[in-house]
Amino acid sequence: VLDTTAGGVDSGEIQWKCQEARDKSFIAMLDQKGVELSKAGYKTIAIAVFEGDAREIDAPVFRFVGLLPMIDPPRDDTAKTINSLHHANISVKMITGDHTNVAKETARLIGLGTDIHPGEHIRSTVNQEQKKDMIWRADGFAAVLPSDKREVVMTLRNEYGVVTGMTGDGVNDAPALSAAQVGIAVEGATDAAKNAADLILTEPGLGPIYGAVLESRRIFARVKSYVVYRIAASILLVLTLSIVIFVTGCAVDSLLVIVLALLNDISMIPVAYDNAQATAKPQLPTASKLVLVSLYFGLAHTGLALIVFFVIDKDDRLNGNFYLDECTQEARAFIWLYLVLASEFLIFSARCGSFFWQSMPSIWLLASVLGTAVLGSLVAALAYNVPGSNIGWIWLFNIVAFVVVDVGKVWFKSAINDAPGEMIVGNDLVEVEEGKTDVKKNLEKKKRYGVHVASVLSPEDRYHQVTVVEKKRSILGKIFGGLSHLHISNYGFIRKQPHAASPVPAAPATSGPAARSRQASSGSFVK
Repeated sequence: VLDTTAGGVDSGEIQWKCQEARDKSFIAMLDQKGVELSKAGYKTIAIAVFEGDAREIDAPVFRFVGLLPMIDPPRDDTAKTINSLHHANISVKMITGDHTNVAKETARLIGLGTDIHPGEHIRSTVNQEQKKDMIWRADGFAAVLPSDKREVVMTLRNEYGVVTGMTGDGVNDAPALSAAQVGIAVEGATDAAKNAADLILTEPGLGPIYGAVLESRRIFARVKSYVVYRIAASILLVLTLSIVIFVTGCAVDSLLVIVLALLNDISMIPVAYDNAQATAKPQLPTASKLVLVSLYFGLAHTGLALIVFFVIDKDDRLNGNFYLDECTQEARAFIWLYLVLASEFLIFSARCGSFFWQSMPSIWLLASVLGTAVLGSLVAALAYNVPGSNIGWIWLFNIVAFVVVDVGKVWFKSAINDAPGEMIVGNDLVEVEEGKTDVKKNLEKKKRYGVHVASVLSPEDRYHQVTVVEKKRSILGKIFGGLSHLHISNYGFIRKQPHAASPVPAAPATSGPAARSRQASSGSFVK
């Protein structure tokens, strides 16, 4: 400000005017210099001096002495973090209060696109469709207000359905942090920002965000593999035992079935600590695909088990008394041990999205499964007199069936569009490719956005209606009638009205980092 009275006298204690303010050519040169510095990423402060105490003189005339350029360079790991998030199919938008030219240069330095719009465009665009499209396609916004940040987050989240994260450190970031599904307060953030956030970083930089993304996807992979395994194992046990009973009338001892279920539950505890791999693309919690994959495992293993039972029943190469029609003790123990091994080995296929040898399980899961298999073999041999050669055949049949089903699994997942795709190994940040052109950046951005669109859950999966009805109070309820009943929804606390029903939209069905048990899915991350 060369002249504080140019736009009207303000309430400042000191009013001044630089003697160069009347020189239009000087002002034009100063503006040009400021633009050049801002394009180089510098913020500038003009310095003017007055000899004496300007507060004692009316309308003091200052002398302009120069511009002081300042730069706030990004951290060394910022470009790597953004490149890593891009590799994980998470787009990043920069929202800043700095000048548009400064924002564009900063975006270039950290590997973002330079399609940066002034915040005024958000406020001045009347056509809502154009505004939504601008927010969706832009790489960022500069010179924004707190309301602009919140509007960007809400548009991405509600209009486009992508899981949206937001980072911030100041009071002006709190509205957007609270609006995002994953609000992240960076190290050194104000209390207001921390209270509005879901995650609080305790280390400088944005690198921990990438680690949180990978760990959340690993957690999701563990949960998904266990759900698929549990459904498939139940199908295998129920169908196999039922069909054998209906066809031959031979029923495995109830005690053995109980022991099988107990061993199976105990041996699966290490799944929670398995060496799961994070996928480069988000894996959606689609119930239909979970059920289809579980059915594939269950039906495939059931079919192979029945083929083994009914074929070897007529084969003389087995030792001992294996006769299904007579339902001998050895036959019952044979079936039991086969199901023990089949249900144990199944986890090695269910836990891996591709071929089982491409992802090694944790040592604890491996030891647990093999230990249970050996224990089951000892029980069959010592308690039920199953010959050792027959136990060897059971192991061989299960290994062959496991490999056949695992190979078919890869084809089946591709057929139902549930293939995991590329895996991310380790937690190291991805190195930035030097000399990447804007054309290549735009192509990668277009590809990521395609993943975003494909990963958006349908409104039926993101929202569901919940009806809250006040029930009649019991005697204890009447005694403690002063206590309020509260229903928690995505929009806070809703007090239930007596004998009334109200539809309440539930929280969107999303997945993300640990604070809200959400998977950090494909979406836009606002910085």
